[in-house]
Order: sequence, then structure tokens, then C-alpha cells
Amino acid sequence: MSARSRLITILLKAVLRSIASMPASWIPWTSRVIGFWAPRLSKRDQKLIASNVQRVYALPAHSSFAKSFEQQVFRSQWCVLMETLRANLSQQDPIQVEGLDELAGTTQELQAAGKGLIIVTAHLGNWEFVARYTARASGRRFHALAKPSKLPELTAILDDLRQRMNTAVLWTDSKSILKDMLKLLKAGECLGFVMDQKPEGRVGPVVRFFQQPTEFVSGPAKLSIRQGSPVLAVFCMRTGLLQYRIIQKLIVPADHGCIDEIELTQRMATSIESVIRLYPEQWLWNYKRWRPSANPSVNASSTLSSV
Repeated sequence: MSARSRLITILLKAVLRSIASMPASWIPWTSRVIGFWAPRLSKRDQKLIASNVQRVYALPAHSSFAKSFEQQVFRSQWCVLMETLRANLSQQDPIQVEGLDELAGTTQELQAAGKGLIIVTAHLGNWEFVARYTARASGRRFHALAKPSKLPELTAILDDLRQRMNTAVLWTDSKSILKDMLKLLKAGECLGFVMDQKPEGRVGPVVRFFQQPTEFVSGPAKLSIRQGSPVLAVFCMRTGLLQYRIIQKLIVPADHGCIDEIELTQRMATSIESVIRLYPEQWLWNYKRWRPSANPSVNASSTLSSV
């Protein structure tokens, strides 16, 4: 490791540990500060949130509700970051989780079929905790796909944090990624996908997502069809200070017999959308999910009350 790389690693670890060591009582008020300043300092993210909210809910960026919603999105992201670091770097788990016993029953029942288990989730709530608590519920190591950061030092730190959560990362740039995924499912292991980002080159099944034609990754459906693996959607939603609720939705059981990749992907996308509608401020709205459009189609049934 070069001197520059060592310095970057030291600085990153210092920043993350300083965030993790903040008193829990600081989380609410620092999140309010972040919510106020982030839209003003991060114009790119602010514009993406505004564009996506206008596309989905037909709310113009200048409306008071849209501006308030932007602040809620940034506040939620800061709270999740602080609580994730606090949980991973503390000797005892400070997080209270509702629904863990139910998840344990479901995962163990599905894995009993010997076909492995595919977990799908989204950048919604705390997706890192999905891995953490699915591993705890199933009693087995969780394996998740992840894209390496552009900063190698950050990739190494994230890998270490995930190891603390009993999560092994399969890096998407690996040449043996498909072989490794099949091997895990054949061994009866859990394999997780955070699948709401656009696929590489936007090549993937096109399904309806918030009434928009949207490309999704094809991996979960392809693997489930090929191996007969059950698919379970799992979300870990923030409900209060250091408090989370697990939501699970069975997409298909083992040996489901579905051979339509688009139909299966649509079920996953619909499951993700249904939870976003319950906790809209906890989704990663500052992401370029859809292709640019001068007049994006808007779901007419999405009203202010649905937000």
C-alpha cells in the first residue's frame, strides 16, 4: 500500500469512527442540520430528487411539499449512516429490530428446500441491515453482490464493515461472478441483491415501476428460474431512533415453476414499489434511475396523500 493510500485509509477510518462515536442523542438534530444544508450544497442530488419526485408524484420542484420532502430524504440518509456505523463499531448491538423472529422462521423454512435462497431488496431504509439481520435470522453467512467504489480504500473499508455483519461480498467486477453465485445457491446459501439500480448498459427486463417502463437487473430472476431457488424480498425500515422494522414479502417459493423472466422481475419490482410507497422518504431518490425525458409520464393515481 502506497503512502497516499495509507493516508486516505487513515482519514476515512477517522471520519467514520468519529461519526460512529457521536452520542445517539445527536442523531436527530444533526440530521435536521443535514436536511437543511444538503439540498443547498449538493445541487446535483437536489436536482435528481426533484426530477424523480416530479416524475413519480407530479410535484413541481418549487412546491413547498417537494422542498420539505427533499429535506426528509437527506435526513433519513444521514440517520441510516450514523446508525449503521454505530451498530458496526459498537461492542454491543444498539439496534432494536421488530420482526426478526418472523424472518428467522421464513428463511429457515425456505432454505430447508435445499435450493438456496435469493434475497432481493432496494436502496430503501437500511439495506446494509438487511444483510446483517438476515444472516442473524437464518443462522448462516449472508452473501451479497456489491459494486466496488471508485475509491479502492473505501471499498476495503466497506468490505471490513460488512464482514463485521457476517456478510461476504461478491464484487460485480469479478470474472467468476456467475460461477460463484451458482455455487452458493447449490450449497443452500443466502444470496442477496440490491436490485433497484439500473442494470449495466440498461440491459435487462423492462417492467412497470411507479407506472414507468423501467429496466431492472436480470440476475435474481435468471438464477431463480435456473436453480428453482425461492425469492424473498426483505426490507429493514427505520421507525425511530435506533429502531427498525423488518418487512418481508415472499416472491416465489422453491421449485416455483415460473419460467418467465419478465413476470418474475415484475413481481420483485412491484414488491419494492409497495414498500417505497409506505416509507417514501427512505428511498434513495437522489439516483438517476430513469432515462431523461422532457415530459416524463406520471402515475396519475399518485397523489399528495400517497407520499
